[in-house]
Amino acid sequence: MFDKFSIALKSIGKNKNRNFLTMLGIIIGISSVICILAIGDGFTHRINTESGGHNDKNRFSLDYTPKAADENTNNGFTNNDAYILENISGVDHVKLTSSYGDSDGSVSYNGKKTTMSLNKAPKKLKLSKGKVNSLDPDDPSGVFISSDLASRLFKNKSPLNKAVIVSDNTFIVKGVYRIGDMEYKPDMYVSKSVFKELFADQIIQDEAKIYVTSSANKKKIGKIAVEKMKKFGENKQTGKYKVLKPDAMTKSFTKILNYVTYFVAFVAGISLLIAGIGVMNVMYITVSERRKEIGIRRAFGATSSDIRNQFLIESVVLCMIGGIVGILMGYLFVSLINLFLPFKAIITIYAVIISLSVSTAVGLVFGYIPSNKAAKSPLVGLLKEE
Repeated sequence: MFDKFSIALKSIGKNKNRNFLTMLGIIIGISSVICILAIGDGFTHRINTESGGHNDKNRFSLDYTPKAADENTNNGFTNNDAYILENISGVDHVKLTSSYGDSDGSVSYNGKKTTMSLNKAPKKLKLSKGKVNSLDPDDPSGVFISSDLASRLFKNKSPLNKAVIVSDNTFIVKGVYRIGDMEYKPDMYVSKSVFKELFADQIIQDEAKIYVTSSANKKKIGKIAVEKMKKFGENKQTGKYKVLKPDAMTKSFTKILNYVTYFVAFVAGISLLIAGIGVMNVMYITVSERRKEIGIRRAFGATSSDIRNQFLIESVVLCMIGGIVGILMGYLFVSLINLFLPFKAIITIYAVIISLSVSTAVGLVFGYIPSNKAAKSPLVGLLKEE
């Protein structure tokens, strides 16, 4: 076997330019497949990493959803609900939180009133109007408002330094910010201390994060928790309780993304079909050029199987060299792509294995017919040609 590989490498080396051009199609096809799989895997890894908070082994979440008929309800989980949940066997502790961090309310200016959402201001905010991009913690009266809220309250007037009323408290507009088409921001920002003092209690606590012990069965505890809330939840009449399953959503999204990635990789891999035709053509030429060698080997006792295997190995080696170079080129391209992507493309071991397997398969499939032709060449005919 080693001799056959050695002969194959020597044969490929004799026609470097021709074989390099033949391998070029394989190199391009494999490097394209590597890049596409790396981008898909990198994006999937990013999604899984960002949803990692939901995949905590010792935690799951219980969700409260108001019934459609109870639009005015602002109830969720209460401290008594948390106490009931904490008494379930296997539960370590419970933390009530909100899936919707904003506080809803109304704001008025000169008797004109409108609804709005409100939250604590980020450290820095890009403003379209105003001189500062952060609220002074020593001045609790300052607020930032969105351009949409400014339009509703002030129309064409400048809102800067105007007083607005929120929950019987007076605030001064210090700046206006815009909200892009693809982003979400509340209508108003107040300082962190003001939000905590005046508005934090108004947020609906519609999510109970249940932390369980390491030996507990989360699925079993989840069922018990839902049953407990259905029986004893303080707001059981106005809403429904269910266990959140973000893991399932993430897995479903990842599955779809993988299908898309494999399909695109398959389309890119079609170029390997064209490269395979090139390999077949080169092997036909090689067989024709080496009919004398085939005749001599057959005369010295080589069987048809020996001749077939020799050319088949040569075809596979040619494609594997192209595949290895394609993988190296793929690594280079992925390094360059990572300079521009918002996430890191990742080349996994299975992408490398798939690429090597595909390049080997191309060599076997497209090299078989020329190799078989060489094997079936009659000895008498070969010797007569000489």
